[in-house]
Amino acid sequence: MTREDYQLMTVAQGGRCFHCGEPIGAKATDDHLIPRAYGGADVAGNVVLVHRRCNQLKGDRLPTAEEVERLVEQRRRSRLGVWPPLLALLDAEPGQEWIAVAVAIRAQGSESRLTRREAED
Repeated sequence: MTREDYQLMTVAQGGRCFHCGEPIGAKATDDHLIPRAYGGADVAGNVVLVHRRCNQLKGDRLPTAEEVERLVEQRRRSRLGVWPPLLALLDAEPGQEWIAVAVAIRAQGSESRLTRREAED
């Protein structure tokens, strides 16, 4: 991610922590909404700015549908976008969120491989 990505996140979030809504200040950390340990990408569309404490409290849980909807709204007019596997959470059945994310991440990886193959041809 670039310095510009972080600046755009700050603007999109109104200078506030994504989780608690309090002013973020200079001590912002990034939170991968789909944790990297579970296949989450290190891309702007999967990252929000948060307080370190809020990130620790969130742990490795997936975002709620409400959090995904808030992210979509914040990013609507930004080039940052939303990482497509996050959108799978909006349609996931209760208790099936991890499965929906895993399927979406796998599909995302397949699309990336296809794009690379097409470019090589």
